[in-house]
Amino acid sequence: MKRYGYHRTSTKEQHLDRGITEIQNYCISNNLELEKIFTDQQTGKNFNRPRYQVLKEDVLRSGDELIITEVDRLGRNKQETLKELQYYRDNNIRVKILELPTTLMDISKLDNAMARMLMETINNMLIELYAAMAQAEIEKKEKRQREGIQAKKSVVSGMIMADQQP
Repeated sequence: MKRYGYHRTSTKEQHLDRGITEIQNYCISNNLELEKIFTDQQTGKNFNRPRYQVLKEDVLRSGDELIITEVDRLGRNKQETLKELQYYRDNNIRVKILELPTTLMDISKLDNAMARMLMETINNMLIELYAAMAQAEIEKKEKRQREGIQAKKSVVSGMIMADQQP
């Protein structure tokens, strides 16, 4: 079993350091060996990211672990993110999400089948909630961006009304 990290920022202007440090500190504080952290600096709207694709298709194997800091660092599209997480479950690759402590627990070691099922359900619900919040955040940013562009066009073309001025 090998352990890998993945961190993504949306732009090259954003720094990868915080996420990399969080993953490293988690592994150090839990005495876990970390093979490598893969990083990308591009949008989370889709999964066409070069280092992520290498990690998913060429590196991760059944029994491995993938550590990410937050659900939205994996992706911002809820359905696509849930599909990616299902791929990992189907391929016996454990995903640990540092912002969701319940994903850090090894529920396979719970003696009670009901407790395992309950923890798995809680994890799935939390992940779905966080994925929905990530998607809502990107949609809100895109809406603000469109509104800002439209407002700028209105000002430039002299179409802004007196009561609409900022």
